[in-house]
Amino acid sequence: MFWADDIVDQIEERFHKEIKEGTPLIVRDEKTLSGRVHVGSLRGIILHGLLSQILTERKIKNTNMFELNDNDPMDGMPTYIDEKEYGQHMGKPLFAIPGLNEGDENFTTGFGEELQEAVNPMGLPIEWYHLRPLYEAGKFNETITQALENAEAIRNIYLEVSGGQKADDWFPLNVICPTCGKIGTTKVTGWDSKEVTFECKKNYVKWAEGCGHQGTMSPFDGTATLPWKVEWAAKWKVIGVNIEAAGKDHYAAGGSREVAARISEEVFGYPEPFGFLYEWLNIKGRSMSSSGGIGISAKEMADLLPPKILKFLMIRKEQNQPIDFDPGGRTIPNLFDEYDRCADHYFNRHPESYEGYARAYALAQVDMTKEPEDLWEMRFQALSFVVQMPHLDLEEEAAKLKDSALSDNEKSALHERAEYVQKWIETLAPEDFKFVIQDTTPSDLELSDKQKEALTTLGEKLGDLKEWTGETVHDKIHRTKEECNIPPKEIFQPIYQIFLDRTSGPQVGWFLSTMKQEDVAGKLQNIR
Repeated sequence: MFWADDIVDQIEERFHKEIKEGTPLIVRDEKTLSGRVHVGSLRGIILHGLLSQILTERKIKNTNMFELNDNDPMDGMPTYIDEKEYGQHMGKPLFAIPGLNEGDENFTTGFGEELQEAVNPMGLPIEWYHLRPLYEAGKFNETITQALENAEAIRNIYLEVSGGQKADDWFPLNVICPTCGKIGTTKVTGWDSKEVTFECKKNYVKWAEGCGHQGTMSPFDGTATLPWKVEWAAKWKVIGVNIEAAGKDHYAAGGSREVAARISEEVFGYPEPFGFLYEWLNIKGRSMSSSGGIGISAKEMADLLPPKILKFLMIRKEQNQPIDFDPGGRTIPNLFDEYDRCADHYFNRHPESYEGYARAYALAQVDMTKEPEDLWEMRFQALSFVVQMPHLDLEEEAAKLKDSALSDNEKSALHERAEYVQKWIETLAPEDFKFVIQDTTPSDLELSDKQKEALTTLGEKLGDLKEWTGETVHDKIHRTKEECNIPPKEIFQPIYQIFLDRTSGPQVGWFLSTMKQEDVAGKLQNIR
């Protein structure tokens, strides 16, 4: 069974009553828009979308909500932000900070739009929403009251779960200072059931400076925000969340998930949602951070991979297994090949079909309203060769490899894949994926007498071929290898060296057939 189907089975078991009654289940996830959203965040977004997708597939009513958090304070400065211009806004809520580009409503606007541009092409069922309007509409008023009235209980939960000692006068709330507009620098010091007393402390945090203002104010309708562990629990109640997973850091012993679960059940009277931990996606072994500017953004990754391949990347491994991704190594070619192998399993082209691989392919598709079409697709390495050969016609070479004409949909898929391959070749590909046909035989080529004899013989045989195709060329190479009694490596490697100045490359018979027969035969016959 595919791992996501197993999780949905568990969801069905827990919420069987709600499902029977037709009550829609709420799936939720979020991201604070403190900078460009890094690619690692896509794993959580896609996993939650996948669960919603499978629930819908099983005709279980659900809504997958993703929060674009614009209410948190700016507590870090991304490396690509002008610190001189934006340093003055440290500590202010993100919605109150000017946008980076003309026309942006606030600091978060561009980051949120960019994330949606990266995610929406994958066809995931997502209802995007902003956090700030919920505070302004009073949706959190009840939980703010409950948190203030149970401040001591919340302090005890922090202490018992994580060992975090909160001062006896600490209240789980931060207000927006009416003087300087900062929220990260305010400390609530009292609560009289209607208003809070507070101070905007100059040195309350290391990353922002308060103005020193003291006063009283109402904490409702958007004038304050709950600290995030408390707020996480409050969101579950306010939105009615049933299902929400989280990264492994939140699930650590004594971590934020455990704190939020206790607060949710003991303070807000709301059951902890069904959840599970998922591992991170690391770029070349490094974890990423939006506010720190570490790693590549979700949009950059979405520009690098077709939507279905990006989705496949995030779902093919079980949720508790990390994904290590090197966009400049062989990861992308291997990913395309793995996707194609899973397609073979789905369409019963593989001799040992495996349901898990077939299911991963099916769930990676963008349009879940119809069955995937069985399309022939050119393999990544062959395509990477063709796009670098200006003398080759892409559709003609594809038809040769398929051994029949391409359908219109296959042509469309071919050109789409070619665009992504070309972009990767131009920007990130390692040298062993960059092909240049050699005008002359490399001067450092060392061959034994037996190899020279085999290559010369091969040149003669190729020159006499009546039909110049990848299959016939490949057959002649193997026959020559057997006749000359030479190991495969000792004939294949020199061929690649002679024509590409490397020891490996695309399928040898096919790539030789893309060149003129007389040129190939002549070059091999003149090996010395």
